[in-house]
Amino acid sequence: MQEDFHYYGSYCAAFLSGYSHEESLDIAYDEYNYPDEFLKRYNIMECLAERNGIDTFLVQDRDEVKYIAKCYYKALLKIDIKKDILSELSYDGLPKHIGTFENETMYVVVREYIEGTVLDEYASLNDLSEDEIKNICIKICDILGFLHHRETPIIHRDIKPQNIIIRPDESVALIDFDIAREYQSGNDTDTVFFGTLAYAPPEQYGFSQTDARADIYSLGVLLRFLLTGSTRDNKNIKVYRPLEKIIKKCTAFDPKERFGDVDEIKKALLKANPKSQGLKIASICAGIVLCAGLLAFGGIKIYQKITYNPFSDDAIPAYMSDEERITDAVSYMKEKYNTDLFDASDDIATIGYLREVMISIYGLDRDYVYGINTDMPQESDDYFLPWGWDDGQTVDRDVMVYAAVKAYDPSIVADWSSLKDDNGYYPGVRVAVAFAEDTGILTGVNRPVDLTVGDVALILANTDRVFENKK
Repeated sequence: MQEDFHYYGSYCAAFLSGYSHEESLDIAYDEYNYPDEFLKRYNIMECLAERNGIDTFLVQDRDEVKYIAKCYYKALLKIDIKKDILSELSYDGLPKHIGTFENETMYVVVREYIEGTVLDEYASLNDLSEDEIKNICIKICDILGFLHHRETPIIHRDIKPQNIIIRPDESVALIDFDIAREYQSGNDTDTVFFGTLAYAPPEQYGFSQTDARADIYSLGVLLRFLLTGSTRDNKNIKVYRPLEKIIKKCTAFDPKERFGDVDEIKKALLKANPKSQGLKIASICAGIVLCAGLLAFGGIKIYQKITYNPFSDDAIPAYMSDEERITDAVSYMKEKYNTDLFDASDDIATIGYLREVMISIYGLDRDYVYGINTDMPQESDDYFLPWGWDDGQTVDRDVMVYAAVKAYDPSIVADWSSLKDDNGYYPGVRVAVAFAEDTGILTGVNRPVDLTVGDVALILANTDRVFENKK
């Protein structure tokens, strides 16, 4: 049955090409003579298309790998097929050339079978947004750029949705190079017209030789089809103006008035952002709102400075002397935690004192507070302090900030993503200090080293208030 169908199709193609009934019968019969080597390697699975003396088959090899086979019947074709134009090309967006076979009646080209969905079907199954359409066309520009920018440019001459495959990973491939040709600068016209009428430029009808601008014309028609559902200009369908300009420039009757290169189209598509106009207006409005907000914010800050109560429960004291801040912090810690650990506010704080505060007030495990990595001092989730210091070591500001922040939220000092590198001082310490500077924990802390018990109380009180306000 399949052979009868193929035989009848071959007969019709020959008869419509101008051959007599008897000649067409002979041609149809002869076309069963596929090259022997081709039949040895591949099994024909399905006839995908028959037209103009070119049959397209889905075939598979002995390992059941699928390929596309193009069978060109010499008796029906008026053009000279010398070699597969894809045989010297290697690009992800193009089917790979696998092999060629020939006998007296037929020329067979086997190419890679590309899994995916043809673009017209893909568009019908998906409600494509303008951005998605733009991205597809940009990917097509990349493929055409590879073809057009060769030393001898290759012109596809049949850019249309049916010749574009969208792979499962949404990458794009261009197929069907039956009528592709290399551009020859010395020719005035193309020898034969082929192509799809709706997508073919005027020069492809024989007015002049087709160059890269022929594909640019077809790409413009393709863009219109994806945006409007029609290959023809329809004034009743509104298209975003920058995209409409691209379509008109691509499809100008005179090739000289079109884009000269697909890279120009790609740039125009990237700039044609339907949201950009709205964003410009929004940015102007945002600027006005920001200015008004800054004025209002300044007024509020002035008012707060005049009326600020530094002893409110939810604020860090800001407008006090150093002695007043420390006195306030000692009282705050004493009342909240019912402790006398900060009474000797003028004494120099030691690491032993800091460890005792962490155990007594914050309930940290003693082994966790006193443990160290004996191989190499370093920050760790297993130990509270990374330093191997004895209890008599005095406390400096950055060490105290690290301990205070880690006591409340260890994840802060463990997150080093904001640092450009982890060289120099311990990274967690730098993160803790940056956090303290941003949140106000260092308000009133002016002593860099040899902190007093009062300074420790101030840092802890400030830290406590910061985390209380974050709840």
